[in-house]
Amino acid sequence: MERTCRFSETPLPALADVGGKGLSLIRLYQAGLPVPNGFVLTGAFFTPWMALLKATAAWQTFLAANDAGLREACQRLQDISKRYELTAEQRACLQDALGTFTEQTLYAVRSSSPEEDGTRASFAGCYETVLGVPPDRLEAAIHQVFASCLDARIVVYKRTHGFDARDPHLAIVVQEQIAGEVSGVGFSVHPCTGDPHQAVYESNWGLGETVVSGKVTPDYFIVHKPTRMILERRVGAKERAVVLCANGGTREWEDPRYDQLSLQDGQLQALTEVLIALEHHYGHAIDMEWTFADGRLSMLQARPITTPHTAPRTASAKISVAIPHSSD
Repeated sequence: MERTCRFSETPLPALADVGGKGLSLIRLYQAGLPVPNGFVLTGAFFTPWMALLKATAAWQTFLAANDAGLREACQRLQDISKRYELTAEQRACLQDALGTFTEQTLYAVRSSSPEEDGTRASFAGCYETVLGVPPDRLEAAIHQVFASCLDARIVVYKRTHGFDARDPHLAIVVQEQIAGEVSGVGFSVHPCTGDPHQAVYESNWGLGETVVSGKVTPDYFIVHKPTRMILERRVGAKERAVVLCANGGTREWEDPRYDQLSLQDGQLQALTEVLIALEHHYGHAIDMEWTFADGRLSMLQARPITTPHTAPRTASAKISVAIPHSSD
């Protein structure tokens, strides 16, 4: 089993190897969508760490833990896992995968679980994400994201949704970081009413983490998909924004444009064209994460909306969509 999988590699990997988020990004990238390049450290990459972890007394304590002792047992496993070094083979695989990027590239490091981003459960906000990671801090970021699969929140979420919480399995996406100027989420059906003709967008200045995490009141837009007419524009408080630092990492600040709409009409048009194409390609309602940088749209994630709403199915291996270049 391969330990790494580049976004460009064919045939498509198995969901069990690269997880829901990884497989979605690979499909979008190969379908011609504007997805930042990257690769996935597969579940096999972390087999040595999992084997070490399951041989510890702390693992047996975790398996036997009741609700009262779960948090402490999980924290112990996380602390142990953060001390593991990359093996020579792991390090060689990682360096090989990084060979297509420059030494100045910053990375977004995200979890990708087989159960994640599916129609059954999204795990949204559960796993760890580290943004703006320079090459010399990549190993530390990988440790941080890996440890999140051992978090007590994940175990409880899995139990609640009928997943086996006794066998953690995680892949990690390493992707070129985009210095987003405005970012957010989009839904191909109205998330409250279920109206399939209305696309809904939420946005904020900077990176999209403030919107995804619910830390701010974002701007809000509704677009009528059949006509592309903008039905509603609402300025949110946008209390804080997160931006990428030039030398790595992120910083949070109060953007002075908090009282201005963060998306222009041309950007909403571009988002709607992509959202409609994705919905038809996958054959069901989706939500997506996106960002604009230098006037160009990048797709960061797309996943099924975990409701019964559906969209017409089309059999297409390649998504054909005109994405307007928006600089307004």
